[in-house]
Amino acid sequence: MYQLTNEERKELRRDMAESSAWARAELKRRREEKAKQNAEHGTNNGSTAEPSPKRP
Repeated sequence: MYQLTNEERKELRRDMAESSAWARAELKRRREEKAKQNAEHGTNNGSTAEPSPKRP
């Protein structure tokens, strides 16, 4: 097995932290985009936010 040097460990930790930050930001962006689309269509998980008014 190969032991990482201290510098390699630091670099790996930095890379992992950057990747985690990107993933969190991407998930937030996708959640916001989905919420925006749901709001535009008046849906929330397949149901309307308010009941539709009855038509005569």
